[in-house]
Amino acid sequence: MTPTAHDYAWLADSHWFAQCLQDGYSLTLVRGRTPQQVLELIGAVPQGFGDGADDLFDCQEELREWVDDYLDASFAFGAVTVPGTGGDWTLLLALDGGAGISRHLAALSRGGATVTHDSNGGKPMHMFHHYLDGELRTSFEHPASSYGSDPRALDALLHELGHRDTVGTLGLKAVVFALSERLTGVRITEETVRDAEFVLGVVPDEDDTD
Repeated sequence: MTPTAHDYAWLADSHWFAQCLQDGYSLTLVRGRTPQQVLELIGAVPQGFGDGADDLFDCQEELREWVDDYLDASFAFGAVTVPGTGGDWTLLLALDGGAGISRHLAALSRGGATVTHDSNGGKPMHMFHHYLDGELRTSFEHPASSYGSDPRALDALLHELGHRDTVGTLGLKAVVFALSERLTGVRITEETVRDAEFVLGVVPDEDDTD
């Protein structure tokens, strides 16, 4: 069946997604790389394995207790293999306010693709990015102001998904989850993240690695 925003109505009752919106997150789907390859490419420090979203949130909380500088841009994430179009993808959920993973998206997409949506946590900024083989194809906060090598590439899909008629953050997020599925073939459910067997990692602040 063709994915629609209605397929993501579960977001309204999701504990883990509510936490992501509160704290800030980015959810990236990566084609062509395993979770371990993703860790290596983004310079992550492995943190073992996690049993579901709660372990990921615990990892982020431990990081906050260890880092006492509120300007520090270190972040925790979980990565897990998920099925999609053309084979396996890696789902990468980062608790980074959308900023930390953005500098890695071009590299993650080389030889494949990435689709990312994010929120900066409590503030009204929600971005979407689609990269193909290292190139930003389409990115937007508001679709009318899309940019990239093909800024209008997703207009027809967004129209079909009813983006213009959608009201509220959760409604808009349901649209971008459905858009992501149209582009990747990856169906994300409440259980996909809640019960995931994550590979956990922490990406240090760039200033800490100099």
